[in-house]
Amino acid sequence: MNYYFFDLDGTLEDSRQDMVLAAQNVRAKLGLPERNFDALVPHVNKGMRELYLNCFDDYLATFKGAMSSEKLSQIEAFYNQEYGGHIAVHTVLYSGIREILQHAKNTGRTAVITNKPESLSKKLLDSLGVSQFIDLVVGGDTCAEAKPSALPLRHALKTLGGSVESDRVFMIGDSQGDSKAGADCGARTVWCAWGYQSQSPTQPAPHHIAATPQDLFEIFNNAQA
Repeated sequence: MNYYFFDLDGTLEDSRQDMVLAAQNVRAKLGLPERNFDALVPHVNKGMRELYLNCFDDYLATFKGAMSSEKLSQIEAFYNQEYGGHIAVHTVLYSGIREILQHAKNTGRTAVITNKPESLSKKLLDSLGVSQFIDLVVGGDTCAEAKPSALPLRHALKTLGGSVESDRVFMIGDSQGDSKAGADCGARTVWCAWGYQSQSPTQPAPHHIAATPQDLFEIFNNAQA
């Protein structure tokens, strides 16, 4: 059996504009000075905790101890509400991704493994019209650890009934965390060069590099030969 595990942001779609707009709107709600797109965008694709800490660092710096933790939870709630309400205004699938997901669904089992919260990930996939191609969604809050830990991948394999010893398992993503999680799980890793990261991961390097989504067809087929 083939198991295809896909990262979400930067692999299936580019959600940076909607995520930055959500951060800007939450900053306005908190009475914080405006920050432009270029100032915020580096912080919206490194996991949610990094987003909260870096997009609202000036707000959090005014609180200490337990109060800081309380305000971090407040930011999380505000952000998830704002982003969840406008989750696919500008976000679209990369060209060719819908066909890749359909192919993967037709030839094996599929999962999206992301550090975005599970509920928001499911909502985004619904909004993009591809949920029917995904057997399982593992978010950053689904397991006790998120990528680059291999735990989410192992959870997905166990849930879907697969094994790296007896099945072909692919981890397809655009980041170093995807490559490390896949390698540590024993999956065949594929780096997506169209994503957020401009250079191929190292330590470990991916097994395959896909310059475009269409390249995934050849990679999947050759690995199965």
